[in-house]
Amino acid sequence: MSIWDKYRRRFTERIVPDAVFQLSPEYLTAIRISRRDRTIRGRSIRPFREPLLKPAFDRPNIIAEEAILDALRRTMRELHLSKGTAALLVPEACVRVFVLTVESVPKTQKEREAFIRWRIARQMPNIPEDARIDYAISPGRGPRRIIVSMARAAVIREYESLFEKRGLRVGAVTIPTLSLAHFAAAGGALGGLLLNLEEDSLSLLAFAGPEWLLYRQKGLGPGGGPARSHETKAAQIATEIGNTVRFLEDKEKKKVEKVWVRTGILDGGPEFLAQMAAEVALPLVPVEYQAPNTWSAGEKALLAPLAGQVQ
Repeated sequence: MSIWDKYRRRFTERIVPDAVFQLSPEYLTAIRISRRDRTIRGRSIRPFREPLLKPAFDRPNIIAEEAILDALRRTMRELHLSKGTAALLVPEACVRVFVLTVESVPKTQKEREAFIRWRIARQMPNIPEDARIDYAISPGRGPRRIIVSMARAAVIREYESLFEKRGLRVGAVTIPTLSLAHFAAAGGALGGLLLNLEEDSLSLLAFAGPEWLLYRQKGLGPGGGPARSHETKAAQIATEIGNTVRFLEDKEKKKVEKVWVRTGILDGGPEFLAQMAAEVALPLVPVEYQAPNTWSAGEKALLAPLAGQVQ
């Protein structure tokens, strides 16, 4: 299998793995999956005392390999998992996401990939040689939208190798926001704005029916500016939402009625969501899905991207 084939469809494909993991600078989370009926059989949330990785598109990410391997060993033991297959959610900063508007789509896969790379090069002239892409095209005829994920093979390989050392074969790699988008699609939403909030970053994905309109990713706190109080951070997030909504209304002629929100904050996520609601003019709706009754609201929010991968 060529390196190209190996990374095709690694960022949006949803296989049924034995477990789904999300690795971030602040935590490692995981859910155990029944491959027979896709139900969740267990969960693990493991905070880090200090960041063990520094997400980046074009540089090595892993800071403390042995500490991550130890956290992974403990997590697998908690899930009663000794080996198997895994889906992996990597930090958003590892991946570049583009939403392209095209008048037509080339017919063959080879022509489409060459065309997409040409279009991306207009926004990002110096594409790394080991960059790999995956994409999805909106249905229909005439002008179409293409959402494209691009990652460096060397960076993704860093993450994969950690799991391989623990006996896990990574079958799919994606980012949390794209995984969360499966819930909106499954719910038949006509359109809206999806906000994925981590401790140090936010991502916004806008869609209308089957089309993606916009993707934005921005750093918050460490790595994206000075550390901020929850009050200040809520105000900044509200500003980002407002700017995005105005752009969609002015440039895309699309009206946003509500914002789906997932808060990936370890301490006080639901409370912070309530705080943000006071700053944002639009209704903020938590991402909902069928979770075990024993999970708290904070656990449900934190684990939502993992559940979205097997929705």
